[in-house]
Amino acid sequence: MHRLTRTDWLRISTAPIITIVAVVAAIIATDLATGGADEPKPENQAALSTRVAAATPFPRTPIPTTPPLPTNTPVSTVGPTTVPGPVAEARDQTRKDDLQRMAAALEKYYDKKKEYPNSGGNLQTVCTYQEIDACCKIKDFIDPIPGDPRGDPGANGYWYNSDGKSYTLIAEMELPANATPQNCTEDTVKNLKQAKTYLYCLTNGH
Repeated sequence: MHRLTRTDWLRISTAPIITIVAVVAAIIATDLATGGADEPKPENQAALSTRVAAATPFPRTPIPTTPPLPTNTPVSTVGPTTVPGPVAEARDQTRKDDLQRMAAALEKYYDKKKEYPNSGGNLQTVCTYQEIDACCKIKDFIDPIPGDPRGDPGANGYWYNSDGKSYTLIAEMELPANATPQNCTEDTVKNLKQAKTYLYCLTNGH
């Protein structure tokens, strides 16, 4: 039987090291030959990258805005215009209607009292001064008592004149076509003509 010598033992123990060194050298040589290329990506990496949405680019075109008006552009501040003719006609019609309603109330008053509210033959406002105006008595038959559509009853109100047996209701119209000066008494015209131009008179008596 052959006995292993010291030289034999050294040859056996160094064989694995030589083999490992040879393998490492072969790997290095192969890597140098391929230029050090990266390892291939996993198969699912490309599919994963397609699922990620790209970032929305910032718009390069600015959002349009309304340009300011030139400084020399006139700006209208005028409200709706009023046509004097139709408006004045409407107010005159209101005055006629008001006097008709007060005339109906005066007749009801007469039916009950057998006379009209007596102003002593003096021209008074219809009911601007409740303590002294005789026509305020018809409030039991018409309430509120109408007033001129322009307001300010002291200046634009209706007027009344009665001796108890007859009466005259007066309004001032804005349009001359609506005036009835022929129905006004001389005293009425005399007392109001200087201040009022287009008088409308409604009279009745028993």
